Amino acid sequence: MPSLPETPFASGSGSGSGSGSGSGSGPRRAHAERPADRALLPDLVHAVIARSAAAGRPGPWSVRPEAFWCHVVPAGGVRRAQGWKLHVSATPLAAPLTLARAAEVLIAHRAAFKFAKSPACVAALASGRSARGGGGKFLTVYPADDAQFRLLAEELHTATLGLPGPAVLSDRRYLPDSQVFYRYGVFAGVPEQTPDGHYATRLTDPAGRPVEDERNAWFSPPRWAGDPFPDRPAAPVRSTATARPVLLNDRYLVRGAIQHSNKGGVFRAEDTTTGAQVVVKQARPHVGAGLEGLDVRDLLRREAALLDRFGRARPGLVPRVVEAFEQQGSTFLAAETVPGATLRRTVAERLARDGAACPDTATADALVRGLLELVATAHGLDVTLHDFNPNNVMVTPAGRLLLIDLEMAAREGERWVLGATPGYTAPELRAAEQVAPAFAPSADLYALGATVLHALSGTDPLFAPDRPRAGARPDEVRVTALVDLLARDQPAVRRYAPLIRGLMRDEPGERWTLERAGRFAAEAPTAAPGPAPSGEHRPAHPAPPGARAPRSPHPDDVTPTPARLLQDGLAHLLATMRPGHAERLWPSDSFGETCDPVAVHHGSAGGVAVLARALHHWGDGPAAPDLTRDELREGLRTAARWTADRLDQLPGTLPGLHFGRSGTAWALLDAAGALDDGELAERAVRLALTLPVEWPNPDVCHGAAGSGLTQLHFWRTTGDPRFLDRAARAAEGVLAAARRTPEGVFWPVPEDFDSTLAGAWHYGFAHGVAGVGAFLLLAAEATGEGRMRDAAVEAGATLATAARRRPAGTLWPVDRARHLSDSPDLARHWCNGSSGVATFLVRLRAATGGRDPELLDLVDGAARAVEAGRTTDGPAACHGLVGNAEFLLDAAALTGDRRHRAGAERMVEQLAVRAVRYDGRFLVPDDSRRAVLAEYATGLAGSLSLLLRLRFGGPRAWLPEGARAHP
Repeated sequence: MPSLPETPFASGSGSGSGSGSGSGSGPRRAHAERPADRALLPDLVHAVIARSAAAGRPGPWSVRPEAFWCHVVPAGGVRRAQGWKLHVSATPLAAPLTLARAAEVLIAHRAAFKFAKSPACVAALASGRSARGGGGKFLTVYPADDAQFRLLAEELHTATLGLPGPAVLSDRRYLPDSQVFYRYGVFAGVPEQTPDGHYATRLTDPAGRPVEDERNAWFSPPRWAGDPFPDRPAAPVRSTATARPVLLNDRYLVRGAIQHSNKGGVFRAEDTTTGAQVVVKQARPHVGAGLEGLDVRDLLRREAALLDRFGRARPGLVPRVVEAFEQQGSTFLAAETVPGATLRRTVAERLARDGAACPDTATADALVRGLLELVATAHGLDVTLHDFNPNNVMVTPAGRLLLIDLEMAAREGERWVLGATPGYTAPELRAAEQVAPAFAPSADLYALGATVLHALSGTDPLFAPDRPRAGARPDEVRVTALVDLLARDQPAVRRYAPLIRGLMRDEPGERWTLERAGRFAAEAPTAAPGPAPSGEHRPAHPAPPGARAPRSPHPDDVTPTPARLLQDGLAHLLATMRPGHAERLWPSDSFGETCDPVAVHHGSAGGVAVLARALHHWGDGPAAPDLTRDELREGLRTAARWTADRLDQLPGTLPGLHFGRSGTAWALLDAAGALDDGELAERAVRLALTLPVEWPNPDVCHGAAGSGLTQLHFWRTTGDPRFLDRAARAAEGVLAAARRTPEGVFWPVPEDFDSTLAGAWHYGFAHGVAGVGAFLLLAAEATGEGRMRDAAVEAGATLATAARRRPAGTLWPVDRARHLSDSPDLARHWCNGSSGVATFLVRLRAATGGRDPELLDLVDGAARAVEAGRTTDGPAACHGLVGNAEFLLDAAALTGDRRHRAGAERMVEQLAVRAVRYDGRFLVPDDSRRAVLAEYATGLAGSLSLLLRLRFGGPRAWLPEGARAHP
């Protein structure tokens, strides 16, 4: 039997159901950092350097703290571009001692290193939610050469031996009992733009070619790197084809993986003693370690004990525990496999299949009663669950509900780890420390109300927090607005609206008790047509003595109108741009920071395009009181100039419309037109003429179709025939890249192309058939070339073949492989699903005379699909409400069916009810629904583009349509 490897042992990410198949609890909150905490680790290094200097060792040293890391570099040191590096792992409690001992070694040998600068940063690296390829890397060492590497590995091993830390999955452990790990990777270098449009510092192979520095969750050095310890046994090769079966505890034969995370895997297995199918959860040593000394093993042991206790008290309410055991440092829990899926998955499948989260009154009543029973059982056993949410409830095929993932449950007053899931966390729990006395059962009542809301509607009651906090709207005011909006056209929500609002009160003592909720559920009235009044409570269930009435929103708390969202959003864009910032005009998130700062998707071009469109229309109606046309003009001028100047400093001319420079050129041309700025227009034209129009990737987002669309826009705007010629060249290249199969025509990304999309055969607009088809259709209209039009028609037939028609609407698989395998994973968004596919199909129908009834049926089906997701989807343009509403406006304009515009307006209502208030402005949050970002694809600029079009009309952004400036 093979030993248990440090990387989880089953191949693939798989899918399955049973105990633990949900995504688990939300991130554990960090302790509030005190100034002394932040200074602790850097001060230790300063002390080691001071002792070294007092002993006469050469110096000086640079100790440079940054946002997360603290870099320690000797004067005159030269760092290699790449090579073997060392990592030392530590828990937050062990980090000071680990650092002090390691620094003595590294300072003595004048080796450069960095470390996580505070205990909170160490805890983040050790978290179960940390990236599997980066978790545990508390300290990184950059040896001067391989000889120093081997010397430091041994001395660091000796210095830190016996100190705890999680395993580093991307590395090889130096010795079996060591906290020292090693891998081959980048040391220093200039980030390069990859063909996917983000910046990364890459390795260079012996032939001088750039190679991705892969940070996998297993040891995967480049083949040409060799091994720095040639006398050691070779590292095991990760191969699914030759993997030997893994037998856990001499009993459980692993059959596959349900999910992987840094804290360990969840696996399907066979109990060889009984033949039964089980689910086995793993908790890796020292992962999730906090300042209290607990880690994920303690949580899993607690869960095993609680499952056993619940199972004895109420058999069938939780999965039956088979056993908990330890193996090679990890803790494992084996439990019976429960058929079915999580409540979240069940609701999502019903929405996709039926168009409703809850198909009928009987199902709604059974769900509410079942959820009440789960919480009542926990409270009857004197346990507060803390993390009750749709991921932690299983639904069997017969509709029975079970509790899973009890890691955060504890008796009131007991100090325990209090993690929870955003949107399902009571205000008092949200404000608690990571480890604190367990809360009263009333904390679960808030989560119960939120879970009932999700079960009936598919909605997550997640709101970005208002700021400043002193003027923040009460949670219950925002919940009431959301519930009232959903109740307007969802009978199940209308039926249970009083219960949901009563459970989700801000004050614990004012929440409905389980008894009151149970009485209401038993007597719930049949929902009448029309909205349920806010704050409605049945007279048969009076409020507790002394309880205040539910808060009614006062004028400052109302859901904003679309006009207010537009005005406030534009003002926020102007107020938050940073023209003096060298790198990015608007802040981004961790992924956006790696992307092109002047592109559309995560860069400044999206904001520039929106401001240009706003300036074009701003005289056509009342302007915002705090935003004049002159201010808008100056803001656009600043943003466009910053983008053009930053562009001059950046290498590369990737062609893509969203991740490349085509969108940047487009935005600068529009800004030049709005500002009547000839010099800026010349810069935009020069950029557009340098863009490649032939490219291995044929798609819209990254490739040739995106470049072709931009060339068409420049031709339509300037009348310059060079752009039409270049658009035709792009179309000819795309035609040559077509691949025909029995399922239709595709434009795959070549397998040998240096891209994460290599080998993809997608259907959607961003990367596949729909986007390429739309470009060819528009190119045919401009050039009169019949072959382009024929290929677009062929693309439409391919999409018709792949369509999955359901009562809830028409959906598409993301790619050809899913279509051939009949995968249940379908999409409805712009990038890869119904919204983007039908964005092309509705134009194809119009271009072919509107006589094809199948195309109209597909468009209407796609409209039903995106409407079904309006209560569940995030706000994003790329894969959310904004992109879906844009399609509905297309459908209204091109079919004449006003129902589609009404659908778009309903989606804007969803954006408004989720709006966050920053400094008095109402703003649409980003795709996470927790913050506001300015960028186009996942943030504010995309929603503002929709709001401008909804208010003023005009063509859809990023498609060369509408009236030509130069006929």
